[in-house]
Amino acid sequence: MDDRLSELRQGVVDALEASRTAAQVYDEDGRLRWVSDQMLELAGADASTEVGYGMHIAEGLELPIWATMLSEPTRRAVREDLERRFAAPDLAPVWVSPVELNLAQRRRPVGMLGVTVRAGDGTLAGTALVFAPLLPARVLALVSEGDEAMFTRMADLTEPRRRPAAVVFADIDSSGPLSRLLPTAAYFELVRRFTTTFDDLVARHGGIVGKHAGDGASAFFLAAGTPDDRHHPVESDAASAALAVALAFPPAVRTIVEELAGEGVGVRVEDCRVKLGVPWGPNLYIGQIVTGGRLEITALGDEVNECARIEHVATGGQTLVSKTLLERLDPDAARALDIDPLTLTYRVLADLAGADRKALRDAGSLAVVDLAGHGDHGADSPP
Repeated sequence: MDDRLSELRQGVVDALEASRTAAQVYDEDGRLRWVSDQMLELAGADASTEVGYGMHIAEGLELPIWATMLSEPTRRAVREDLERRFAAPDLAPVWVSPVELNLAQRRRPVGMLGVTVRAGDGTLAGTALVFAPLLPARVLALVSEGDEAMFTRMADLTEPRRRPAAVVFADIDSSGPLSRLLPTAAYFELVRRFTTTFDDLVARHGGIVGKHAGDGASAFFLAAGTPDDRHHPVESDAASAALAVALAFPPAVRTIVEELAGEGVGVRVEDCRVKLGVPWGPNLYIGQIVTGGRLEITALGDEVNECARIEHVATGGQTLVSKTLLERLDPDAARALDIDPLTLTYRVLADLAGADRKALRDAGSLAVVDLAGHGDHGADSPP
């Protein structure tokens, strides 16, 4: 019988593992037998963390990992639910309890789905607990439309701190007059396609979408890990990904405009030039902003102001890239982008036409070069 029950529990574990849920499985005696990888990630556990395998629920839930993650009322509810069901086998085999998880220093309400697992003869085999959002299916479907890899990168930024990153700022030049000339619905459709295309490119090249404000967009490409002292390949990867997006985006926008014109919208390519700024931020303060209405990644500080000025100064469809970013490309990355850094000539931002007082104040001495029209990079350029 023990072997059959163990096999039954293993089948439950395999199914929950495949579903990638935050879950736990207890045996028929209320002892913890399994915790999903997703649950361990939420709890911030590593290989050395004591999670309580083999311990009874009354004892195991008081371990530091669960006492930190599960509020005291939640731990009490879990204990009471399981103890009641062990004592009363005729209770419904499936139940849901609202509970709270403490994640990233915030209390987050979720649903705890409990499932009593029994053998064919009614013998208790164990209990599975699954922790999931208490959201309607249509809301979950909307959330799931996003790029999973992008959301995973965003989830890794729970703790705001300083990080080196390449940044891309994009905007439609002279968007004010354009918004007045076009019907509102047509202008909205232009911005929707502009934003969607930008976000898709960023996701494809391993970046993180930042703020969207009107027809403006931003993205971050973090340099993760420990770079090699000689060639800094990790920084090169971030810089080359940002450049791949910046070079592919203008032709993609031209395609959008041509498609809209073909649909009868009165917009021309020359009316919708994209201006881009692509700087390097060696010490950006980056993290999540999570509220009841949004989840976004943002960067703050003096370096961000400097970065933003590059895009602000870009006019007439320029793609201004900072010297500090281009010089982080290793030779292979530069060749893949068809860029020869030795042939570039930089100008300081203060010398460019249109440099205003804010740009002079925040970033007048930054060296940049215009890469607009460089190569023939389409929206499907490889990363």
